[in-house]
Amino acid sequence: MTTETTAPSRTARPYGVAMLGVAVSAGAVAGVVVAVLGVVLGGSTGLVGALAGAAVTVLVLATGFAVVDLVAGLMPAASLIVAMLTYTLQVAALALLLGALRAADDIESSLSPSWFGAGVIAVALAWTVCLVRHAMRARIPAYDLPEPVGVGSAEGSER
Repeated sequence: MTTETTAPSRTARPYGVAMLGVAVSAGAVAGVVVAVLGVVLGGSTGLVGALAGAAVTVLVLATGFAVVDLVAGLMPAASLIVAMLTYTLQVAALALLLGALRAADDIESSLSPSWFGAGVIAVALAWTVCLVRHAMRARIPAYDLPEPVGVGSAEGSER
């Protein structure tokens, strides 16, 4: 029959895993740059703050990206709602972490909150630029065209 359905496969979105690797690499490079600036300008607390902020942000963003990519490959119709929920959870998780750091006593002796924020901002900015650049250059079809009808086929010869 011509109306049979096929189960979705992960081969429909092969660029997702590669893009995750590129985005994580861009975030890691941004984190290292901020960490170097943190150690030069803020000492050891700047280094720890920048590395902690960068690491947490890469972890949160990579997890969210992987979840959305997995859902988009398996259930494309649910990908938008999952993306919105994932983004909300990512922002909430980072806000809760920042609130916990702010509430902690004597946190400035181990890490610099300003360099933590710099690490978060640098990784998020590098991540966003990387994904936007990829989205602008990717050749992803918006829909699949139907198979062309052959010239000598039964459907094409009937009038």
